[in-house]
Amino acid sequence: MNLNNITKKFGNVTALDAVSFSIDGPGCVGILGPNGAGKTTMLKILTNIVKPTIGVATLDGISVSEYPEKALARAGALVEQPEFYPYLTAREILSFVIKIKMVKDEKGEIKRLSELTSIEEYLDRKAGEFSRGMKQRLGLAVALVGDPDILILDEPTFGLDPSGMKRIRDIIKEINARRNKIIILSTHLIYEAQEVCDRIIIVNKGKIGYDLNNDSAGHLKIELEFPGSNLDFPKEMASQWKSEGNIIYVQKANGTRNSEIIEYCRKNGLEVKWVTPYNDIEGIYVSMTK
Repeated sequence: MNLNNITKKFGNVTALDAVSFSIDGPGCVGILGPNGAGKTTMLKILTNIVKPTIGVATLDGISVSEYPEKALARAGALVEQPEFYPYLTAREILSFVIKIKMVKDEKGEIKRLSELTSIEEYLDRKAGEFSRGMKQRLGLAVALVGDPDILILDEPTFGLDPSGMKRIRDIIKEINARRNKIIILSTHLIYEAQEVCDRIIIVNKGKIGYDLNNDSAGHLKIELEFPGSNLDFPKEMASQWKSEGNIIYVQKANGTRNSEIIEYCRKNGLEVKWVTPYNDIEGIYVSMTK
């Protein structure tokens, strides 16, 4: 996936200004920035909802604006807040999209998607009765029809309560753990980007201000629900670590991902409340966007 010198203007307003970056392999890339930074415009260009004023966006080397059907054949997207015909049920909406994408096993695909996004109990309920959180889950299920290789998600937890936000994040982390998809996730929440994404691109006023690998920081500060002094990390996972009450400081071994550290804590009975890389993404973000 590649954005090459993308500029997008709406009249006299420049929403994106010469933006370029590429994603070469599987993982979750976070597009982090305040409201109005240009995140949604970027994802709309990637999904051919709008066309760039200058530059080329490609998926698999295919221009999205010139050959959208071919470029987006392997992609699924949830851009802005999803809305559905209120008189259709979730099952009917999924069935419609499954037919468009020509997925053969309709019944099996609905079962897979509804279980993954936890909407099994709501399949035969009309979309007009759905809460915002349920619409987000249904929108994510629609984006996942046909198990696409590229998943483009625009602030999927926007407007949800804490429980709904956690559920959506858990679904994305579960998908990313398989390491077989490119996931592009836009958000204005720093902690969400830190928790979910392997790489973080900070956008402000239409420009990329920072691009870093979230797992390359080397050091993590982990806040636990309860003290974890008895935890002993394997050397291949953490070269050094120390515990101070309910805070654990970890120096990761080469190649270890944040998600592996978090999962190891949870498997050993420790509830992780917060994970903060020492690369101080929050400080970088604040200094860029203030």
